[in-house]
Amino acid sequence: MRYPILIAAALSLAIPAGLSAQAVPQAPAPPAGTATTPPTGTTGGTTPITSVTPVMGQSRLTGDQIASWFAKQKITPSITIPIPDLARIFVDEGNAQNVRGDIAFAQSILETGWFRYEGSMVKPTDNNFSGLGACDSCDRGNIFATPEEGVRAQIQHLWAYADPAADPLTVARPLTDKRFTMVRPYGKAPTWEAMGNGNWATGGGYTEKILGLYSSMLRHNGLEPETTTLRSVASGAPSGPLPVLVTRKGAVRMGTLPGRTGTLAAAERAFGTGAKRATYGNCRVTWASLGAIMTFAPAPGATPCGPESRVRAAVLKGQQWVTAKGLKPGDRVSKARKLYGKKAGRGKAGVLMSSKSGARLTARYGEGVVKSLLVAVPRS
Repeated sequence: MRYPILIAAALSLAIPAGLSAQAVPQAPAPPAGTATTPPTGTTGGTTPITSVTPVMGQSRLTGDQIASWFAKQKITPSITIPIPDLARIFVDEGNAQNVRGDIAFAQSILETGWFRYEGSMVKPTDNNFSGLGACDSCDRGNIFATPEEGVRAQIQHLWAYADPAADPLTVARPLTDKRFTMVRPYGKAPTWEAMGNGNWATGGGYTEKILGLYSSMLRHNGLEPETTTLRSVASGAPSGPLPVLVTRKGAVRMGTLPGRTGTLAAAERAFGTGAKRATYGNCRVTWASLGAIMTFAPAPGATPCGPESRVRAAVLKGQQWVTAKGLKPGDRVSKARKLYGKKAGRGKAGVLMSSKSGARLTARYGEGVVKSLLVAVPRS
């Protein structure tokens, strides 16, 4: 039995409405890990947050829509690429990694002082749009050969913050983020509201400034600001332990989702709405709050992310996932050996259970602990 799907999965400041366009911000770009007052010179502080905005997802705005908004601000940036081209790169790179590239562009405005880098250790020619590698005790931030590499590094770093299943081996495009593995644990900030106060930036108000800019972009393009509430984001998400079962007779279950007949619609009823991305003819769905990525395969001729697509593989990194014998991500490898035998605890991965039909449960190891549980589900 071959497991191509499993292998792919495992390795796989604000300008408020009405503000004059001539009101050019004056604050220098803060390095990553800091947050300053909005560079707009506005008064009145920030707007309290009443919703949550996921870091992951597809862009609502196109590159041209972002560029149109930026042109209205009457600001001359000091970068090596025209703003319309840069905006298109943000959307393209973000969509490829399923990270909100349009909001990442707003983050870059804050981090670079509207791409002017005044007083910053990061230089306009560094193609560093998010202060990566810049700190109070550093001489220079990270330098990227092209704007594409700089944007990609920012997107990948955001993915590391947002997705518990993030892995440098499964980035959508070649890894350019030199600081990817410095994010610990992965997925610790799945929403923009979780940024700041030690996540990406140290100060408060970081989120309000970024989302204020983003709301201005949306309004400029005739779109309503984000209104996703915490309840809707978490709707349907289970609490407590989630069993992971593979038996020798071929039974497979992840939580309440049966492996052989489990559909995408059933998975979203069980786990809540996930972030979906069609890839290689299948549908990859991420539940960041559960530390789970599942791959669904459609029937011949059907849409990859259709409701009837069936689960074929899963990468489970959240500590609520637990096997029938009590092994979960984060446990020591020695526990895997004790529960499943010495062979199950050797090397970088060990098979915990397999069935005659081809279903398989595997533990992936690293740094002396169980990094993830991998489930392969054969076609019926």
